[in-house]
This record gives sequence, structure tokens and C-alpha cells, in this order.
Amino acid sequence: MKKFKNWIDKASDIGAYLSGLFMILIVLLIITEIILRTFFKTSTLIADEYSAYFFVVVVMLGIPYTLKENGHIKITLITSRLSKKLRLFFEVGAILIALSLSLFILYHSVLMVYDAYSLEMTADSIAETPIYIPQLVIPMGFLLFSLQFISELLKRFIK
Repeated sequence: MKKFKNWIDKASDIGAYLSGLFMILIVLLIITEIILRTFFKTSTLIADEYSAYFFVVVVMLGIPYTLKENGHIKITLITSRLSKKLRLFFEVGAILIALSLSLFILYHSVLMVYDAYSLEMTADSIAETPIYIPQLVIPMGFLLFSLQFISELLKRFIK
């Protein structure tokens, strides 16, 4: 079990690195667009669209790492006053609820990507990007997020 938890944590770390890489790509794409417009009076015509796609990658692959590093907001006004056993009960309950929600969203995001793929949907832009390609990162992110919730559960019971 400890190996599985470590594998999940490593996957979240990789997601964080990819998230950072795509943030750099957003910056480079916008800088390229600024230079092209300023000095050459032309445009990439895709900077807005692709920077939005890249931002989804930044968010979806960054969320699991944020959970791993305890970066999500927790309101501990009540739980901080509870005994360790009762606090553990509430933490496990919250993790199970969050895991359930994450799995629900994962399921529906897979359906969304499948529909976009099977209907051959494309972006309403000059690039006509097949929409399932940027959508793929959503189920990937929720899969990692769900796995990270499982890792959080394992942390509570495996020392």
C-alpha cells in the first residue's frame, strides 16, 4: 500500500511539473503574439484559444499536487477543537465525500470527451482544433485528483 501511495504522489509531482511547463508555454505564446503584433503587424491567430487550452492544463494538473501539499483551503475552526479520533473521523468523511464528487466528475468528463470525439466536434475558430484534444486533460486531472484523495486516505491509516 505504501508503494501505491508513493506512486500516486509521484504522479501528482509529474502533473505539477507539466502544469508549470504549460504556464511557461502560455507566457511564451503571449509574448510571441505581442512581438508579432507590435513589430510585424500580424498575429498567430491562435494565441487566445491555445492559451485558454493551456490554462486548463495548468489548473487540472496542478490541483492534485496542491492537495498533496495541503494547499487547498481547510476550515479548521471546529475540527481543531476535537479529539484526534474524532478529527480523523471527520477528515476521512470529508475525503470520502470529495473522492465521490471527484469520481462523479471524472465519469462525466470521460463522457464529454467521448461525445466530442464521436461527434467530431471542432473549435469554432480558425484553427478548428478537434475539441476532444484539449478536453482530454479534464478527465486526466480528475483521475489524478481522485487518486490523490485515495493517497490522502492511505496517509491517515498507513504510517
